[in-house]
Amino acid sequence: MKKRNFAKVLGGFFFAALCITNFNSCKEEDDSVGKGSSAESIDYSCIILNQGNFSESNGSVSIIDSKGNVTNKVYEDANGYSLASIIESGFIDNGRLVLICNNEDKIEVINKSNFKKISTIKGIVTPRYGVSVSNYLFVTSVPDWNVQEGYVYRIDLAAAKIDTFVKLAGQPEGITSYNGKIVVGEGSNIKVINPTTLAIEKTIKGPAYYSTKHFTKDANNNVWASFVGYDASWNAVGGISQLNFIKDTIDNYTQLENMAGEGHLSVNPAKSEILYRTVVGAYTPEESCGVSSFNIANKTSKEVAKGLGFYGFNVDPKNGDIYTANINGWITNSTLLIYDAQGNVKSNDKTAGVGACRFIFQ
Repeated sequence: MKKRNFAKVLGGFFFAALCITNFNSCKEEDDSVGKGSSAESIDYSCIILNQGNFSESNGSVSIIDSKGNVTNKVYEDANGYSLASIIESGFIDNGRLVLICNNEDKIEVINKSNFKKISTIKGIVTPRYGVSVSNYLFVTSVPDWNVQEGYVYRIDLAAAKIDTFVKLAGQPEGITSYNGKIVVGEGSNIKVINPTTLAIEKTIKGPAYYSTKHFTKDANNNVWASFVGYDASWNAVGGISQLNFIKDTIDNYTQLENMAGEGHLSVNPAKSEILYRTVVGAYTPEESCGVSSFNIANKTSKEVAKGLGFYGFNVDPKNGDIYTANINGWITNSTLLIYDAQGNVKSNDKTAGVGACRFIFQ
């Protein structure tokens, strides 16, 4: 099944089962933590977050070592039990791997060297994406996809508990930081939030009838946002724009052909090109997918890599290699696909977990 974002009909059920008013989160301690494999550091160059199948909650973590070998279920090996969740997103921060999970809704904080659990934070319904600022984690949440509202939660990572939150009038997805502020999509708008007070300091309007999705930064630390929507025939359309925090506007919006609906972005090592996933038609295991690049200087785009069944991707900041996978319908393990920066296949014979979609580099 696709991720919860595309299954809006289920929103009411999840909202009934898990209420946003569950504000008092907790730090879970488990006596079995640390009883898995040894505490020694594990060699790896890339972490793969396997989202898993929503109905089975079988998200998992894989790693790729410096020789290109893949090891699956490293969280299970390190801790002696499974995550029992769907992994929506994650990132590395200050020696920690932060996993943002739903079904079961939780945040897992893990030692990035040996993958042993540090803490579990609960109390957020449908956590989506996060960013860390000054030892605080800021996480977006959409508790009911049928309602145009959402939340940004602030989590004290040291104490492993929810500190406070702010309610938004639109559904927030991607989130980033800029000049010490929090930047988050809110429906078709972008909000700039003070991380200390959680006051909304700025509103930047995006293209009408589009949703702001994700962010990335170029070589000059400019923030770019992706926007997706649908045309009159319900075909997915999308585009990209630089955010102007002085004029509070978007600059030079560019439509991008066949941009995938989730709007994830990455950059090449020089941060002169922004990469995005493309798709033709609705998802099937044989779906024609690709990764295209947008040249920031001349505002042109071109297809770089092409294949089947992509769901997520990222670019290795060291050499520009593109990491993705054919997720094979969320039914069985994913086929890992690595392309060089020119789109030539470097590896297609390795297997990751179910729904491999996030690729994190050290």
